[in-house]
Amino acid sequence: MHARFIFFAALLIGAGAADVAAQERTSSYVAPPAPPAPPAPPAPPMPSDLPAPPAPPAPPPPAAIPAPPPLPEVPAEAHAACAGKTDGSRLRFTPGPGETMSGLCKRVDGRMAFQLRSYRKDS
Repeated sequence: MHARFIFFAALLIGAGAADVAAQERTSSYVAPPAPPAPPAPPAPPMPSDLPAPPAPPAPPPPAAIPAPPPLPEVPAEAHAACAGKTDGSRLRFTPGPGETMSGLCKRVDGRMAFQLRSYRKDS
């Protein structure tokens, strides 16, 4: 049994010596080289030597809106149609073929009168 113990102890001592040798080998560890530097950023764009393009011409002013045609006189018949109506009543009157007058009956100077709001004449 002593022989086995001695043999085992010798193995352990030899293993310890191998560990020391391995540590000595690893202590000469060389670090890997540093990574390469990143590439330089791109150069800023160079100002162009070409002249700036000319400004576009201004758009023409919009055409003037023509004035509406004058409204016709309100016939007496339209005022007479408002006589029996209340203040603010709507009335549509046809003075002639193809003509339509629309408006309101309003009290003016104590009597009802037709106030024209729209006029349409079919051509």
